Amino acid sequence: MKHLNKTVFSFAVAGMSMLSGHLNAQFLGGSRLKNDDDGPKGQFMIYGSLDYSKITTPSSSSSTVSSAPIGLGYFINNNDVIGVNYAYSQNAVDHNVVYKQNEAGIWYSPSLTLGKYFLLIAQVDAHYVWGQQVSGTADSMENFNGYRLRAYPLIGIVLGGGWALKFKFAELSMLQTKTKQEGWTKTYVAGISGSTFGVGISKNLDFRKKQKKDDN
Repeated sequence: MKHLNKTVFSFAVAGMSMLSGHLNAQFLGGSRLKNDDDGPKGQFMIYGSLDYSKITTPSSSSSTVSSAPIGLGYFINNNDVIGVNYAYSQNAVDHNVVYKQNEAGIWYSPSLTLGKYFLLIAQVDAHYVWGQQVSGTADSMENFNGYRLRAYPLIGIVLGGGWALKFKFAELSMLQTKTKQEGWTKTYVAGISGSTFGVGISKNLDFRKKQKKDDN
């Protein structure tokens, strides 16, 4: 219960921080579109990114493949999106996979417009996590599962045609996983650092039927 209260408090602080960011954005000229404004209400959005890195030394090599959450969302109004997303990561040493992780869940993202081409965006993810890792006591893979809660801000740049670039610059997250042999492993991330920066791209899709204009 104590740990749950700590977790709830952390994400309450995140929510207050995002609200504060929204208020500050309004002072900087940011605003939320009205429901009757011309906006993305009723559209779908897909987004994501893919990263690959490799380190090679004279004695060994290691590589990492990861995807930031790849998601599908729906604009419930001109400012807020809800949806589902999925992420994958894999680490290999000397071409042998030592860790792979999947996570899938739901997300919610409110936004404010900052002029014509910029957006201030917040996003909250709630994910179920599962995967495999090399056991510390044997040269074999063991299964793990758990959950992740994450909140982070982004700056969006509107490119036109429904496309936008998204820049993530901070994060507050909690990852908890467990295996059959061990108890819960807890990982926390909070603040701004190299690991909390990221770049992705999104595309809005409009499947709504276009209404014919009446020229009479």
